[in-house]
Amino acid sequence: MACQHRRLYAQLLRAFALALTLGALLSGSGPAFAHEGHDHGEQASTAQRPTSPRVVATSEKYQFVGIVEGEVLVIYLDRTEDNSPVAGADIEVSLDGKPFKAEPQAKTATYELTAPVLRRAGSYEILVTLAEGNTQDLLVGTLTIPASRSGSATPQSGVRKLLTELLPARRHAIAGAGVFLLVAALGGALLTGRKALIVPATIVGLILTSALAWAHEGHDHGTDISASAGNSPHRRPDGSLFIPKPTQRLLEVRTKIANSERRTRTARFNGRIIPNPNRSGVVQSTVQGRYQPPEGGVPALGTRVKADDLLGRIAPAFQSIDSSDMAQTLGTLDQEIALNRRKLERQEQLLAKNVVAKATVEDIRIQLEGLEKRRRDLLSARLRPEDLRAPVDGVIATARVVAGQVIAPSDQLFQIIDPASLMVEALVFDQIDPTAVEEATATLSTGASIKLKFLGRSRALQNQYSVLQFQIVESGAPLDAGAPVTVTAPTNQAVTGIVMPRSALAQAPSGQTVVFSHIEPEVFLPRPVRFDDLDADNVVVTAGISIGERIVVRNASLLNQVR
Repeated sequence: MACQHRRLYAQLLRAFALALTLGALLSGSGPAFAHEGHDHGEQASTAQRPTSPRVVATSEKYQFVGIVEGEVLVIYLDRTEDNSPVAGADIEVSLDGKPFKAEPQAKTATYELTAPVLRRAGSYEILVTLAEGNTQDLLVGTLTIPASRSGSATPQSGVRKLLTELLPARRHAIAGAGVFLLVAALGGALLTGRKALIVPATIVGLILTSALAWAHEGHDHGTDISASAGNSPHRRPDGSLFIPKPTQRLLEVRTKIANSERRTRTARFNGRIIPNPNRSGVVQSTVQGRYQPPEGGVPALGTRVKADDLLGRIAPAFQSIDSSDMAQTLGTLDQEIALNRRKLERQEQLLAKNVVAKATVEDIRIQLEGLEKRRRDLLSARLRPEDLRAPVDGVIATARVVAGQVIAPSDQLFQIIDPASLMVEALVFDQIDPTAVEEATATLSTGASIKLKFLGRSRALQNQYSVLQFQIVESGAPLDAGAPVTVTAPTNQAVTGIVMPRSALAQAPSGQTVVFSHIEPEVFLPRPVRFDDLDADNVVVTAGISIGERIVVRNASLLNQVR
């Protein structure tokens, strides 16, 4: 009995060895079980995917980058100083000793040439001759096309290929079924004593189990449709950024050469545009009443008027107590007028008989005429409207009336200003010594600039600020009274250093403030810098970069997002 058990165990071990050998041959000899890409032994190097073949050539004026796409060379020509695209240049490229004319592409601001030689592997010297207006330049570069640009695929055995093509979505289920079948077959064979089932069950189970390894070799879960990382913006291990020319065009990356400059520091404060008090005015009523528009209707906004033009009338409105007093006064006057008329009639009759003197009759007549005039004036005062007239020449800036509106004496009905004579009023706290201001510049919300001349300042603080008034000397945009502006005025402090716009600054993940140096046509290097404020739009870089470097001054924050 013991001998039978030993023979059974020996056969089982031989079956396992045969099955493992067949499984190794089918699955690619071992490494598949270690799951390629998840190698538990020596760590494989993970190099960056290669970029498309390209040629780079630079000069003092131009940057030339050619990217191979099949048998087409796509050319990006930019200016070295500011990285702006060059359009309309004549480019001739000598490739493998043959000249090719590059055709401009207006929509993409690129150039293209077609050459079948670009499909052949090898290294080629590139000679570029370009002309832009009266400027000509010659650039030299090298184009290397590798033997294989698509990578090599791991060969698959016939069984593996069949499984990966026919059953890609059920590999894990098949592998699980294989393990279950292997265990069940071995257990059944041991319990029932049917040794003939051991070898075929082991072989079939291991074949199905190896499907799990095939599903993980190289992580081949289907067609890789991801874009090549080599042609995408990415951050290199040394911290530099690879930004392909197509991406630079999309982001509109612009640069500036760092130079030492001498500037004067400036201060910035808030202000607003106000009308000139000598060339503007308001229209108000002195009585309470109802507004009556002039002939032609209520004047529209922007209507140009002259001094003393009629803008409307105010019909006086009387309260009940005023009407009662007026009625009482009118009654008294009517009574006195009636008594004086009767008295005048009697005196005239006596005068006709020479009973009274003529002077007595004249006195009564004068008194009667005075009473009648008082009555007429009282009635006219009740009905006569007040005229509203323009105080100065100008245009109507505001109109706050409609026909029939009841007006109070304190209401401002119209504002008239002269658009050609406006001023700027600024509020200064402690940004600058007000006595040092002579001229300034105001900036509108649209970005337009206004040249200002200092007029005067308040000698008394108002809520801890001083008021400065400026005359507008020159403006390239239409102005509106009340519009907010930002006033920038120079100080007496001069600074010498590398001046850069604030848009060149970015904050690195480490928290440092950096700028990006354009060291190669498609490579940018972040450089930590130290800076001081200069004015509202510029800073002085005191450390971190050198004179002559090309620094990104537009969309540096977008480059900072590349990881």
